[in-house]
Amino acid sequence: MVDTRIEKSNNIFLVNAPAGSGKTTKIKAMLSELIVANPNDNILCITYTNRAAEELARGMDSDKIFFGTIHAYIHSLISPFFMHKQIIDLFWEIYCSQIKARICNESGDKNIEASNQKYIDKYGTLTEESVKQNILRLSYNETSFNSLYYGGLGHDDLITFAKAIFDKYPAIYKKIVNKYSFIFIDEYQDTSSCVLKLFYDAVRKTKVKLYLLGDRMQQIYKNYDGSFEEELMMLNDSISLDTNHRSVKAIIDILNNIYNNPDYKQIVSKDNKDKLPDYVPEIIISNDINSSIERHQFEHKDTLVLYLLNNDKFKEIGANNLYRAFSRMDKYSFPKKYHSNDVLSDNTQENPDPLMRFIFSFDNIMKLYQKKNFGSMITQCKIYKEFYSANTYFIIKHDDKKRLFTIYEELSGIYFDDNNVVTIGELLDDLIAKDIITDTFMQGITDDGEYQEVLNVDIAEIKQLAAYLKEPRISTQHGVKGESYTSVLFVAADSKNTPIVHMYNFFRIWSKVNFSLNELEDFYYKYAKLVVDTENKLGMPTKNLTAASHNRNETNKLILKKASENMLNNFSDNRIFELLCKNHYEEYLGKQNVGNAQKCFKDSTVYGVLVAYKLFYVGCSRARKNLTVVIDENNLEGFKDEFINKVKKIGFCIK
Repeated sequence: MVDTRIEKSNNIFLVNAPAGSGKTTKIKAMLSELIVANPNDNILCITYTNRAAEELARGMDSDKIFFGTIHAYIHSLISPFFMHKQIIDLFWEIYCSQIKARICNESGDKNIEASNQKYIDKYGTLTEESVKQNILRLSYNETSFNSLYYGGLGHDDLITFAKAIFDKYPAIYKKIVNKYSFIFIDEYQDTSSCVLKLFYDAVRKTKVKLYLLGDRMQQIYKNYDGSFEEELMMLNDSISLDTNHRSVKAIIDILNNIYNNPDYKQIVSKDNKDKLPDYVPEIIISNDINSSIERHQFEHKDTLVLYLLNNDKFKEIGANNLYRAFSRMDKYSFPKKYHSNDVLSDNTQENPDPLMRFIFSFDNIMKLYQKKNFGSMITQCKIYKEFYSANTYFIIKHDDKKRLFTIYEELSGIYFDDNNVVTIGELLDDLIAKDIITDTFMQGITDDGEYQEVLNVDIAEIKQLAAYLKEPRISTQHGVKGESYTSVLFVAADSKNTPIVHMYNFFRIWSKVNFSLNELEDFYYKYAKLVVDTENKLGMPTKNLTAASHNRNETNKLILKKASENMLNNFSDNRIFELLCKNHYEEYLGKQNVGNAQKCFKDSTVYGVLVAYKLFYVGCSRARKNLTVVIDENNLEGFKDEFINKVKKIGFCIK
């Protein structure tokens, strides 16, 4: 429970905005009111993604509001200092040891070797002195990685370096408070503690008002590490979005029971007050998941199926090979800015991948041609002129139009013939031969080197994916944030990928223990801190322990012994710890070998359960009217009866 004696902040607000509470509408309403009441004041409104920033900016016509991502704003804030000697010296102070390590390349990493040679080719030599002399200004790479030899900062380091600048030169905080009277940080739960602390320190003793809006239950990725918890408790929570405008009462009751915290209880909106679901929210426990999904889809044709794994999603769409090819590309691997799911789910001009941006545009153009909508077809070619040869849309006389339509008639016969197996690469070659696409675009794809597997995929998968995106009926639990559907079928599953998800371990704990999100998060952050402390003492994660570093190293064994005893003492009365972790530490203390050691001090043991809790809530919250959850009976061994009792208690029926 929050200590009510804590003096709440007067100017920093924490606005909890659960699923369906109309957060975007609320922010826009607040901005509109502030513009009218304070016409001379500047407002800063930042969020986590470009798309979210654009959604907030839509319809808000005011030059007094800055809309953008956190990274874009931080960059605009500190980039004017990137040529200052003191800031470059600070960069060198922070990254000097990393630069030295790359120069030495003691591990013999071939990528570092190639990078070093590239630097030598450019500057003639590679030494600490030459690197320092050649960094004349810093820059933001807009990628996940640094270019330390050139003073380039990646996503994460842009934030941490900004924090270092503010810590050393706190007067720069005035740039924030002198310009803006009101600051909104949307999706605060996806914002790093470093950024939250930066803004908190900037405004807490000023008249500037700061609003943090979001929902802890919708935080999936590890951007936030829990180190801002004490400050969160001190924020003003007088603004509350407690009306769910999305779902009917039967589903809201389930969501409230899952959240299990009266402080965040939602009520049904007036519009949905008298609406009833077509059927009682249900849990299907099955030994044959696929058959249960097919049967449900047959009975309820307009249901959105939510999978946990992207692989399952794209397999169901009919684009599994395309997904596999993109997921193997280095540029879309974790922790890069974009993942394969991002580029395969965006059929707009904003798609970051040039090949998929072209493919979606070409599919649209071919369908426009099929409908004889020639004007719109030419317009699309002009919009995407980065791909299409000028001869495609440069129409002067009738013969030009006749020539173009002859080509597209032939292409139509190829593209829409389901019996004709054509790969993406073969299609592109044909388009080059017909002077439909530019040599520059094609050269960029072939020179990239990572697209070969993609080029071997059948265009049938492109058509399947494009058709699906026109009317989506399949998604993933963490891929539908902010979206909603009349009927949702949630498929419970575990995942060893990012984010790691222990759904059935969550169900096991949840069936036996009554807890809220706050309680599970509080335990996780304390547990994770002890794990990090132990790994720091060891100098490595326990999963990297070997017989040499454990069995024959008495110092490490002593560290682990004391740390295990500390874990057991710290969480002696914690039921979640007892069910999730306790036996590993007892086994290690009973028999100190490397195998038992590797089972201990694993952050993922608890984190996977925490993510599963959130995804379960998020998946259920997508449903406006009807909700079904499919459970694999084989994974309920040992707690099936307890699980059935739990879900019945919170509002589900069993089918």
